[in-house]
Amino acid sequence: MRKRRYTILLAVVIAALSLLVNCSKPDRSEEANQLKLELQDQLFSNPEQVLARVDSAELAGVFSETTANLIRSNVYGQMGKTQLAIFYGEQIKHTQLRSEGVNYYSALLNLISLLNKSGEWGKAIHMADEIIADADQGGLDEQMALRIKSRALTVKGDCEKNMGHLEEAERYYLEGIDLMMGVVQPKDYWIIDALVVAVIETTEFYLEQDMPQKALPMVEKADTAVARMARCPDMPEYVLNRRINNLTINQALAYAANGYFDKAEALYRKHRQAHDLAPYDLTAEARYLTMVGRYDEAIGLFRKTDSLYIARGSSINNAYINNYMMSQYKALKKAGRTDEAMAFADRMRHMSDSIHLEERKMDMEQQEVIREKEAEITRRRHSLAIHRIILFSAIIIILLVGYLLVRAWRYNKALEAKNRSLYQEIQQREKAEADEREALQERPAETLSQSELLYRRLCELMNNPDVFTDPDTNQDTLASLAGTNRTYVYDALRECAGVTSTDFINGYRLRYAARLLATTSDSVSLIAELCGLSRRTFYRLFDEAYSMSPSDYRKAAKK
Repeated sequence: MRKRRYTILLAVVIAALSLLVNCSKPDRSEEANQLKLELQDQLFSNPEQVLARVDSAELAGVFSETTANLIRSNVYGQMGKTQLAIFYGEQIKHTQLRSEGVNYYSALLNLISLLNKSGEWGKAIHMADEIIADADQGGLDEQMALRIKSRALTVKGDCEKNMGHLEEAERYYLEGIDLMMGVVQPKDYWIIDALVVAVIETTEFYLEQDMPQKALPMVEKADTAVARMARCPDMPEYVLNRRINNLTINQALAYAANGYFDKAEALYRKHRQAHDLAPYDLTAEARYLTMVGRYDEAIGLFRKTDSLYIARGSSINNAYINNYMMSQYKALKKAGRTDEAMAFADRMRHMSDSIHLEERKMDMEQQEVIREKEAEITRRRHSLAIHRIILFSAIIIILLVGYLLVRAWRYNKALEAKNRSLYQEIQQREKAEADEREALQERPAETLSQSELLYRRLCELMNNPDVFTDPDTNQDTLASLAGTNRTYVYDALRECAGVTSTDFINGYRLRYAARLLATTSDSVSLIAELCGLSRRTFYRLFDEAYSMSPSDYRKAAKK
């Protein structure tokens, strides 16, 4: 009994001492804010020095653990070291320091964005749901809660889009906008910035998915976002200008995609007069120029953007290839500069291969650093209980992963056997079709009907990949190349092959894609582009034709 009393007394004394220490702790928030601004200026030029100063600031008590880890996560993300960025973001999640408000939730939102970029979409969506549920529990300022929920919904939309769930993606994007439209008089520009991001992401989504008419309402919402941001107290001018730039070129793209070229051009010219344009803005300008057929200007601007992107020290990764280089490649193709386009495609392939190797090397290095940091954290906490929990959790995870790996291995073996059998059937079927076309070519012309002669001519035309890889090739194109009219083309294809002109063209595109999948290491997205199809259409047609995904076909072909 006495021992129990002493234990309780000791606990009370320790708690009291902790309170005294916290009460006497000096307020260093102003110093922390000043240091954060200094570090922001050094982020691109000297990230390693930023990390060193963050370590010192945390040890000196200027930064809390949450603030320090948030900055570390941002710095490593900027350096392209995603695994380390996620690691430090997860450290913040584990601390559960909701009392830090803005810093805490900024860190969590940054974390789910990183998970989305690294392809961990399910994990990002699950965590976004947790953030939304946490914001709904109360205890937060109403506008801050709306901002957090809107950003989480926008990231969920990005994840669903990346997984091909387009209806869900659209719903989340619009939910994020609707939440913020209720914030008529924002208390801080940081709050309303969520509306700006949601509008930009939604517009880009509609343009990317070839739904330009749905992008038009976003123009008005963009004007609303700018007006509300301009009314924010203590609004930094450079932030306002940057967001106006983003939205202006975004509106120009929406108008141009819908054929309102006068309005689009006026916004483009307004955007051209802005200062300190970011790489995103310049790339959007180049996309606009491509959209309106000013290809040479677009290509020149793309190259200028590349130089600016590299000069700022931004990481050269797959996102750089997809967001910057692919748009330049499309402009070269549309400009008819085929040789340059093919050379540029080769460059993208080589860069993609180099990036893949570099990322593997970087991942190994990051894993080593992460292991060291985890060991340091464990030593710092000096808790046997934590060691036991980590060990128990690791065993459970290893057993679970082992079980899942065994199941996955069995499933993959069965799937591989099925796909291999299907692949052989496809090869036999395509060989038979090729033999039929070859037999038709060898028959004397006088023995062929007019439809058969025209069908043979169409098959000869399709021996040139430039014909069917052009996205604009259609029945009229075939008729023009064959020197006849579209009705005869339609009748010949129906009579001799039993297909429509669209199916005929897509058949050649898919066979070409299958050959590229079997003989190259190009990404599926690039192969779809090279075949003249959008990514979404390519996946659908390929699955309908071959009853397997392009990735599974590649695996089956290389067995």
